Amino acid sequence: MARDALTLDIAELAKAYASGEHTPEGVLDALFAAIEADTRQINAFCLLDRESARAAARASGLRWRAGRAIGALDGVPVSIKDLMNVAGWPTRRGSLASAGEPPAAADSPAVALLRAAGCVLFGKTTTTEFGWNIGSRNPHAGLTRNPVDPLRSAGGSSSGAAAQAAAGWGPLALGSDAGGSVRIPASYCGLVGFKPSFGAIPLAPQSAFAEFAHMGPLTRSVEDCELAMRVLSQADARDPSSLFARSGAGAGGPLSIGWTLQLGADMQVEPTIAEAFHALVERLGQAGHTLVPLPAEGTDMAPDMWTVWASRVHESFLAWTPEQRALLDPPLQQLYQEGAALDVGRLSRSRIRLRDFTTRLAQQFSRIDLLLTPATPTVAPPIADTAGALVNWFAGNGFSYPFNLTQQPALSLPLGRDADRLPFGLQIVGRKYDDARVLAFGKEVESLLRGPAA
Repeated sequence: MARDALTLDIAELAKAYASGEHTPEGVLDALFAAIEADTRQINAFCLLDRESARAAARASGLRWRAGRAIGALDGVPVSIKDLMNVAGWPTRRGSLASAGEPPAAADSPAVALLRAAGCVLFGKTTTTEFGWNIGSRNPHAGLTRNPVDPLRSAGGSSSGAAAQAAAGWGPLALGSDAGGSVRIPASYCGLVGFKPSFGAIPLAPQSAFAEFAHMGPLTRSVEDCELAMRVLSQADARDPSSLFARSGAGAGGPLSIGWTLQLGADMQVEPTIAEAFHALVERLGQAGHTLVPLPAEGTDMAPDMWTVWASRVHESFLAWTPEQRALLDPPLQQLYQEGAALDVGRLSRSRIRLRDFTTRLAQQFSRIDLLLTPATPTVAPPIADTAGALVNWFAGNGFSYPFNLTQQPALSLPLGRDADRLPFGLQIVGRKYDDARVLAFGKEVESLLRGPAA
């Protein structure tokens, strides 16, 4: 009996395609059927393109049957977050303000790499409006629910990408992360989410958040993330930050591993998460690694990050007319006004403090190989808690944004579940450009957490 295609990971799909157990066309049909049959109102997609996806699946099927598959991702269904351009598809960015814009004329660099690898691009996933917060609502497509518990937020801003993968609608989604937007929803939805080193996945055109912004995959395993990165991590002249030499496999053996439960904001880690985190740290010590507790760092930085964030939102919409800005959601309009009201002295002081914090944090990696933190201090919040007034979300999620500032690779993977079976994640951070080591260690931790029966 053929295995359920939608439960297979990327490597298993490739084997199934090669053996004829499954076809890209059949997998795509099963995927669309599962999305259409959903009764939970997950709402992960703002666009589905059945016609072009089926054409790509047919072409992939022909390659597999002829023994000419491009690689492991050939025929794999992949979604794209609606902040990235896909040729022929509109880019709405979760906003009503972009409703009149024409479809994109060309693929963004990461999309082009996925298409060249034979991926079946089948739709666009929801995002918070212009990716500005970590909720799971937007004015264009509405509310995206967490498949683990539809009464909970899926997180953001890669809301739909996380919801898609967690719902089992394909093994790979492409998201983006300028302050935690891949890692936070991955933690909330029980997934693997990777923010690679800055520039590892080429990004163009640049936004006002350019030096914070990273593309990143969301998957169900670290191995799938690794396979995706082999395709996505390429140099592209349109993004000068991507023009660096890629390293090989991460080194094995005992490592010096730092850990902390206090970083980036004055926040409380839920006891269940702290307990699971400490248990893992102890097991890693027993496995031969050297564990180094780090002091609390940057716990008063969230207001400064918010100040800089507001300035970038202001920069994003500065060239718009008042009539265009009036189409933005009211909280985003309010944040724009906060940015407009900033004086040079206040913004400069925040930039100086963040720069000093970034330097201190990055310097810790002169004495450690990796750093462990929880991916989020809490499980996914109830949906009602994510709506309403403008809130500095950095104050409640300090583990993520520091590594957008340092531009280091950071991986979120499932660490455990609380008494209500809600997932939470572990974050593994490496030195800049040491992505291979982060992923290799992620697989080690994943295996350790699954245990010998996995």
